[in-house]
Amino acid sequence: MSQSSSEPHLVLVDAPPGPGLPDILSALRGVGRCSVVTLRWGTREDQDRRVGQLAALGPVQVVERPDQAIDEVLRIAVRSGPVDGVLALSELVSYHAAVAAAALGLPSNPPGATARLRRKDLQREALRAAGAPCPAFAVVSDEGGLRSAAADLAFPLVLKPAVGVGSLCVTLVHDLPELVAAFRRAAGMYATDPRVVGAPPVFVVEEVIEGDNWHADDRMGTRVSVESLIDDGTVHHLAVTDKLPLAPPFREVGDVMPSGLPEPRLTEIRQAATDALRALGVTRGATHTELMLTTAGPVVIEVNGRIGGGVSELLRAAAGYDVVEQLARIALGQPPAGLPRFRGHAFYYTPQPPQGEYEVTGIGGEEEIARLPGVLDVVRAKRRGDRLVADEGTISHPFRVLATSDDFGDFFTRLKAIEGAITLELAPLPQPSDPGTR
Repeated sequence: MSQSSSEPHLVLVDAPPGPGLPDILSALRGVGRCSVVTLRWGTREDQDRRVGQLAALGPVQVVERPDQAIDEVLRIAVRSGPVDGVLALSELVSYHAAVAAAALGLPSNPPGATARLRRKDLQREALRAAGAPCPAFAVVSDEGGLRSAAADLAFPLVLKPAVGVGSLCVTLVHDLPELVAAFRRAAGMYATDPRVVGAPPVFVVEEVIEGDNWHADDRMGTRVSVESLIDDGTVHHLAVTDKLPLAPPFREVGDVMPSGLPEPRLTEIRQAATDALRALGVTRGATHTELMLTTAGPVVIEVNGRIGGGVSELLRAAAGYDVVEQLARIALGQPPAGLPRFRGHAFYYTPQPPQGEYEVTGIGGEEEIARLPGVLDVVRAKRRGDRLVADEGTISHPFRVLATSDDFGDFFTRLKAIEGAITLELAPLPQPSDPGTR
């Protein structure tokens, strides 16, 4: 704890996406002294509004790029007295916050674990070395390596950035021409997307993991995620989250918490997540582990070093659990104060447009959705004239709906009502003639 004050000093490294700002403000107001480093994002009006709200926690510094957050946290430690913990809730800055915490000798993961949580290439190598089930894969950074990888692997293949966010540039390909075109297109997008500025253009190519529907219900997907807190090496699994089937190629459509799978299956899933965290050397913080359910058991798709998108809201809605407060405790070197007790289910629905590029010519329905049973929040993420680009990943969704249900039968009824209330009209946009340009 800081020598200059009886209150701990927490630095929040803030960026979208992540928990809603009201949840962050509510959770952190009582943790002690707080300083904020926030990433400039959105319009000037959006940024000014966010800075004004964050100022309720303490002094706010704005940075232009995620990597600048490291220096700013170190400056705060020099200018404002000792820092006791560094907290990030967004995947855009979780790596940089971890680096800053380690530089200050604060509670954090070992450097190797921090790198493996960020880079899928290092992560795959560590999982394979630990004997975890893994698809065959290769790491590439140019077309020569890409063609060599294609000769050694079996199509269909998945192309994904080693450092990525929100399913950005994740593509399913069925032959070499598709793979080369996808690589050129992804490299062009990756070089300009502000979510990954400064990250090396390295990609992972891996064979497809064949899923098996453990729900015996085609309305559910073959993937799950495990939301976990790790405190000084002790793993606390908060929930297993079920997934709706993905929109092609790999865009999230919906999540339901807690899972409806039977306990023996959940035990398998939680153990696979624990084994993955041990293999990566994770000792502190939050993780969002995505797994494919297969006939041979759960297979790790990837482990992310932060809570999953929407998880804070799902935990609050389904269990009244404040995960942001618990993450602040862990960042300050304190154990979490309890685990969630679920009183029902909560779900997010993020409908996705078809593959390709579209202009929104008509959109509506949020007022009707808001009146439906169980609906807690409706966000219209797009407006007329906006572009929807499937290759940009999950952020191409036009709506984001948070709702609750008593059970899975109730969930499907409420989901169908939400789907029926959405109005969305799209006009296809011309495709670029060169797949490497946009």
